[in-house]
Amino acid sequence: MLKRQIGTLFLATCLILTAVPAVLGAQNSITVNPTSGSDAQTAINKAINSAASGATESNPGYVFLTAGTYKISAPIVLKSNVVLKGAGDGTIIYATGSVCNSDGSPAYIFGSGVSNVEVSDLQFKSSATSPRDGGHGDYRNCIKFTSSSDSKVHDILFTRYLYGDGVRISKSSGIEVYNCRMYSVGHDGVSFLSGTKDSRMYNCDVEVQTNTGVRIDNCANIEVDHNTFSGSAGSGWCCVELENSLTNANVHHNIMHDFKGSSSSAGVGNVHASGSISVHDNVMWNVSPYIQVGSGSN
Repeated sequence: MLKRQIGTLFLATCLILTAVPAVLGAQNSITVNPTSGSDAQTAINKAINSAASGATESNPGYVFLTAGTYKISAPIVLKSNVVLKGAGDGTIIYATGSVCNSDGSPAYIFGSGVSNVEVSDLQFKSSATSPRDGGHGDYRNCIKFTSSSDSKVHDILFTRYLYGDGVRISKSSGIEVYNCRMYSVGHDGVSFLSGTKDSRMYNCDVEVQTNTGVRIDNCANIEVDHNTFSGSAGSGWCCVELENSLTNANVHHNIMHDFKGSSSSAGVGNVHASGSISVHDNVMWNVSPYIQVGSGSN
């Protein structure tokens, strides 16, 4: 009886060991190292395309960027079901003001029509040298999602100075931005725009520079919570901007302090905002006016 039990256990162990490599092998992981020149996006995009082949929501592909500076001359293009992950602050995405300056290439990292994407553990730098370099509207953003869903951006350092938004999101749903440090980006830290819904920004540290810390414009079910906003650049005009038609815009449990803009120094600013807006349980000091729109106790 003992021999039979040992034999059965041995057979089961062999089956488990045989199955494990097959499962691990299905998870496609590719490592990219910095290259000389200014076309690092070529190697990164090749790795993303390869990792996306056969990747699924439950079994995504991974592209790891080792520490170093990746100079790009065109966008890094995201694909569904792929995780793009750096080595923290040591992995730098660098671009000049002439890069990603069109409708077809609006950001250094760009996802259009993608889902189940994750971007994390990177640092962004550019050739911008002052607040006057910022505010370039739709272009030269660090990360942009359009018509995308169920994706995450986290643990990223956006350094002084940058040309456009840190994260720009339009016509998308289920986008989360969290644990990011946004130090004087060139326009908005995060923009939720153009019909974006069911998305959230939280646990971020934001220095407002050229425009706002976060902008919510024509969106539904957007939550901005547990962030810290400040800024002494003497430019920009509010920590949180609420704009146009909004449904369930929920701004709560944030700290807004010591912000000095150029046209205004508001905590929560109003640009023709209407709809269901709740601003509650925030702590504010040395910003003025505190709240231009929204109901709730703070």
